[in-house]
Amino acid sequence: MKKIIKTVHNKLFGVYLYLLVLILWEIAPRLGWASDVFLPPLSRVIRTAIDLGLPNVLIYISISLKRVFTGFFLATLLALPLGFILAGALPWLARFLRPLTIFLSSIPPFILFPIFVIIVGVGEGGIQLVIFWSSFWPILFTTIVGIQNVDTLLIRAGRALNANKLEIFFKIVLPGAMPTIISGVRTGLTMSFFMLIGAESMGADSGLGWMIHNAESMGFVERIYLGAILVAGVGFVLNYALETLESIVLYWQEQEFPQEMKRAAA
Repeated sequence: MKKIIKTVHNKLFGVYLYLLVLILWEIAPRLGWASDVFLPPLSRVIRTAIDLGLPNVLIYISISLKRVFTGFFLATLLALPLGFILAGALPWLARFLRPLTIFLSSIPPFILFPIFVIIVGVGEGGIQLVIFWSSFWPILFTTIVGIQNVDTLLIRAGRALNANKLEIFFKIVLPGAMPTIISGVRTGLTMSFFMLIGAESMGADSGLGWMIHNAESMGFVERIYLGAILVAGVGFVLNYALETLESIVLYWQEQEFPQEMKRAAA
């Protein structure tokens, strides 16, 4: 029995802090520790969610996720092959373009939002361009770094075993760079999601960001907190999904590199 209790305790250990925060959130405004005007009790936020209705909440989430994945997918579709080309086939061009890419990546997407609106108009296009811009650069940079940091010893080993360029790329370079690339993809998706919230507040009529902005302008404090909870929850789920995907994709990390390739490179 003690063993079972200890096991359950260990599994729930990381949840205790969240429970404590939720309890304090509920009792602090009721005991006068905080103003319920600025910090409404958690139960009132839950009531707001119930009044809003689950279908409406799911619609807001689905609209935001559609925007995120559209911009993120386009950024990934362009950044990955471009990173492979710059790091592998044209490293001199990567060095030449580095100052320009660093400069462009340093520009906050929201500053460019008016330009995006001029290019594609008000609405979905501008929002998706903000997401694209936010996620493109981390994916591109980590892809380049990942390819460049692949152990050259392994590449020489592949050539010593008469592997062609495609085999070297798919069996050595890509697996070696994959941890860094996955890290960049996670960063890109996280950035695109949080940039979405700001973009929706400027040029949308639906979605989580629009819900928060609309609640702020109307003075619906409970709905602001509800939106923040939904954003945090969706972000947590996305991060967990990427961690799971990473563990699946990088299963090869637990395997040792064939000894014959090491001997061939020696």
